[in-house]
Amino acid sequence: MASFSLLGLCLLSLIHAAAGLQSSDLLVVFALGDRVTLPCGIASIKSCSSVNWNMAGVFGSVTEVVKAGRVTAPNGLGLLKDCSLQINHPVVNDARLYSCHSGAHNSNVSLQILGLTEHSAPADGTIELQCFLNTYKGNVRCINRGIRIKWTTEDNTPLHGKRFGFENPSECFSKLIITKKLTDHHRKWKCQITQNETVKAAVSYRTTVKDGIEEVFAAAGESVSLSCGFSLGVDDSVEWTVDGRTLADATSPYKGQTETMHVNKDSSLVISKVSALHAGDYQCSESTGQQKVFNNIRLHTLDVTSEFGPGGGNLTVTCVLTCTKECEKDFNLTWSGSSQNSWQSGLIIGNNTLINRLFLTVASDELTCFVQREGAVMASKKWHTVNPLQTAVWVALPLGLLICVAASGLYMHVRRKHNQVTGNEQPDIGMTHVYEAIQDANNEEPCQQRQSKREAATTTDSFYDLLQAVN
Repeated sequence: MASFSLLGLCLLSLIHAAAGLQSSDLLVVFALGDRVTLPCGIASIKSCSSVNWNMAGVFGSVTEVVKAGRVTAPNGLGLLKDCSLQINHPVVNDARLYSCHSGAHNSNVSLQILGLTEHSAPADGTIELQCFLNTYKGNVRCINRGIRIKWTTEDNTPLHGKRFGFENPSECFSKLIITKKLTDHHRKWKCQITQNETVKAAVSYRTTVKDGIEEVFAAAGESVSLSCGFSLGVDDSVEWTVDGRTLADATSPYKGQTETMHVNKDSSLVISKVSALHAGDYQCSESTGQQKVFNNIRLHTLDVTSEFGPGGGNLTVTCVLTCTKECEKDFNLTWSGSSQNSWQSGLIIGNNTLINRLFLTVASDELTCFVQREGAVMASKKWHTVNPLQTAVWVALPLGLLICVAASGLYMHVRRKHNQVTGNEQPDIGMTHVYEAIQDANNEEPCQQRQSKREAATTTDSFYDLLQAVN
């Protein structure tokens, strides 16, 4: 296509020259996302009704896509208010040379599109992905300068490890060869193209592995949706199982269904509040007939707990990844937000858990534990530290205020009642004498009740002493 595009550009230039048009420099635009905008680049345009857009085709042909401000091409193209050409859902075949002209002026735009496809594996047990700019495949000279292709995970972490191989026949074409694992099922891989170390475009691809297992990581307390990959029809029904135990039928809720676990209409299983107990191998299958399996999902859970030392001193924060069976060797736990006054235990491997403890002599405001798979962050869990002594005070303070208000009201009631009896104003009395005043006003109360009220008064005194000490 490189020769075709150059031929088309030459033809466009000849047409413009013959018409006496003034050509500006070529603008290169990389497609990024579901739509791309090609600017016209002619500053003197007063109305889009004078604008025409042409597209270079194969064998040097030229196709008119906009004439006198009106789109003449098939669906997918649109003319914006500033006379720019918009292409919706661009594909590799849209990587062409475009020309905007109005009167004696014109502007040329080269659209560059990144493609990613899967090809038949060169060997058993491998996956081959091919990433290319426009249609540059194989050992074809790339006319773009400063171009480089990089392979990353979905979160832009560069791929590294023995099971990843790379071949780069040219700057605009690259191969990624993956030693296949069952857990590569429904996993996303990303190809990025950079120019002078700046990312210009990126495209992702999700691999499918026969009889594979999709890995999902979820933080405790959060919600997670497990996709069945099957849309229910009128007479269809699916069944969810975990570790071989039946959970639900999408058409009739199972007996144990609660607010924390339910099946949506799209047959996905939703766990609204994840805990370590939810870690397991989930399977969505047809509930009738041959019980065809639609998806296998392995759910791992991440949680963070903390424990203060004696007297509310040193703090130990524990990050735990609970795996379905055993945690893979490419899993890792890391911390962020820790200060210099802390140290980590390092990775502790259990039967089906990974643990990383953080010991702090001075509490941090916020800590975050990350679980990584082959270097890519899969889930995170935040932890806000709280001083236990401060917690006790804030819990006790509302209780103290409530007791204070109740005692004040009781005191005023007793005082009014006493004044009615004696007819004289009595001096103020302390909190510890409130209950004794009630006894004097009602001498017929049993001794046991009077003793209970004295104990309550003592408790009130102790609570106020506690507040005095804290303040």
